[in-house]
Parts: sequence; structure tokens; C-alpha cells
Amino acid sequence: FSTQVNRSLIILTLAAAMSSFAVAQDKETNEGNPQKQQMLELWKPGDSGQRMRIRGRVTDANGQPLPNVRIRFRHADSEGINRSYHQGELETNERGIYQFGSVIPGNSHRLSHVHVYISHPGFQYLDTEFYFKDDPKANADDPNAIFLEEGNSDDNGGKMMYGRWDVALTPQ
Repeated sequence: FSTQVNRSLIILTLAAAMSSFAVAQDKETNEGNPQKQQMLELWKPGDSGQRMRIRGRVTDANGQPLPNVRIRFRHADSEGINRSYHQGELETNERGIYQFGSVIPGNSHRLSHVHVYISHPGFQYLDTEFYFKDDPKANADDPNAIFLEEGNSDDNGGKMMYGRWDVALTPQ
């Protein structure tokens, strides 16, 4: 029941016209400036599949940003195989913002998805996953489905897909 309550409190927003901003922000460093996005890059040179960049904000139930929230991501590679390097964690910055980069996971048996584990003192632990609206197996109206938009090229000249996933945590 708690997981369902937590899932119902997740607030998702669509990525719209954020591609240029995302690429510009990606090239900045986080060192010495807590206002910049915290970045976790799980993509490795040689990875097959389409690169993606997900960013978002973690807030309390009233919409106030939560800094230093621990977020762990885990997903399969583009062929649906779980690899140890497609997992990692980060903390949100002072404005509750995070950024995560990897490849779009593949999955032949169910929806392509990314597991997300979120913890912060004073709030309920959240164990959930998000999906991709363009996956043929997805229900585009599912609140955990995010829209990916093609954006500017990555540093290697390939296209990058961008999405946004915002989360509101429930107090304990």
C-alpha cells in the first residue's frame, strides 16, 4: 500500500524545448557551485544504444525543493541485459535538481524502464521505476511514463534524447 501511495504522489512533467538548455548545462562543472545540477553519467564509450539524459527536481509535498536527496538509478543496457555499470547514485543540489545520463534500456519481455530508489531523512523511502512514453508496450497516460525528446548532438556527434522526471516526496 505504501508503494502505491508513494507512486501516486510522484509528479511528472514533460520535457518541452529543454534540449538546448540541457546541453549547455551538461558542459558546466558542478565544482564549487551548489546551484548547478548534480550529474551522474552511466554511459560509457562503446555502449550500444541511444543515449539519454534525464533531469528533474525533488521537492516536498508542498513543492519546496529538497537538497541532498540521495537518488540511486539502475537499469539494463540497450539489449535488456543488466550490467553493473548501468547503476549509480547521486545527491540533488541545493535547489533539489539532479541530472542522470545513460542509454535507453532495452527489454524484450516488458516495458523498458529505469529503477529509481530515493531516500532523504524525514521522508518515506521511495522505490519506483519510470518508463518511456514512446515504448510500444507503454501506457502513455501512466504517471510514471516520461516523454523523451530528441535534442542537440552529444559530444561525439550523435543525437541525445532528453526527458524530465520530477518527484514529490511524502513526509514520514
